[in-house]
Amino acid sequence: QRRPSHWMDLRSVHNNEVLLYFLRDIAHPLTTCILTLCWQEEAALYRHLAVVLRHCLLTHTESMERTQEFHGHTVNLLVNLPLACLDVLLTPRVEPGSVEYMGLNMDAVAILLDFLDKRLDRGLKLRETLTPVLSLLTESARFHRETRKFLRSRVLPPLRDVRNRPEVGEMLRNKLVRLMTHINTDVKHCAADFLFVLCKENVSRFVKYTGYGNAAGLLAARGLLGGGRGEGEYSEEEDTDTEEYKEAKPNINPVTGRVEEKLPDPMEGMTEEQKEYEAMKLISMFDKLSREQIIQPMVVGCDGKLTPIDETVQQMAERISLHSDSDLE
Repeated sequence: QRRPSHWMDLRSVHNNEVLLYFLRDIAHPLTTCILTLCWQEEAALYRHLAVVLRHCLLTHTESMERTQEFHGHTVNLLVNLPLACLDVLLTPRVEPGSVEYMGLNMDAVAILLDFLDKRLDRGLKLRETLTPVLSLLTESARFHRETRKFLRSRVLPPLRDVRNRPEVGEMLRNKLVRLMTHINTDVKHCAADFLFVLCKENVSRFVKYTGYGNAAGLLAARGLLGGGRGEGEYSEEEDTDTEEYKEAKPNINPVTGRVEEKLPDPMEGMTEEQKEYEAMKLISMFDKLSREQIIQPMVVGCDGKLTPIDETVQQMAERISLHSDSDLE
């Protein structure tokens, strides 16, 4: 017999209160206590808790708002579990109606992704509502290859239309790229880190999906402005480009991440003397702005991070001086 809707709402309220109590009064003290146990007992307890929380993720009420609240508390608990125990989210066998990927049941991961999408659409208290689920998905993708590949297929499908900037649109990728320049530091770092992990921490692939302008913040913080890869360990499989992307690639502006018409050369028709004059004029303007401390010219240092150009010039001068001294000896 079908229960009345008010009974479902009352039950969801009760479940939310139980999860809040568990998170506040049991989960954190339990984490400290369990550290004294042997690994087998600890892992078994955490894995059992993960099974319970997976069931919570698959539970829905007749109220979307209550469901979102319930899933939010579930995410807050999952993010505190050891990553090695989260594989139980994928262990149930695939059944008719399940989300299957690489032979695994991805129902829980798909619900987490849908939960993230709904939180993005709400746009309220992004730091409190987004960072837990983004952190959970990021670390799961970093630790579990199958989870990363599934998330990438949903969030970063092969590029086809590159006429618009990566941050323009209503796809999940567009929403996350917009967060990469958010005013809140935690939000933009979480969003950028999530996409970076989905790109296997490969700088060129990351720039391809987000544009260099959006990616610069994370790359500067990681010392990767000069390219390369992050510290994560991933397989070396190649990225597959669509025919549409291959055709458009020569005309894509890497800074904006979209196809742009080629602008006319501003120096076309100038003599070499005119070009030199304009170059010296530009250098003089930058020098004035620098001396008045309006701007500080920077270059990418040997560590892949931005450093003041004065320090770089000084270091180069010192190296040249050392070489000269050694040659004289």
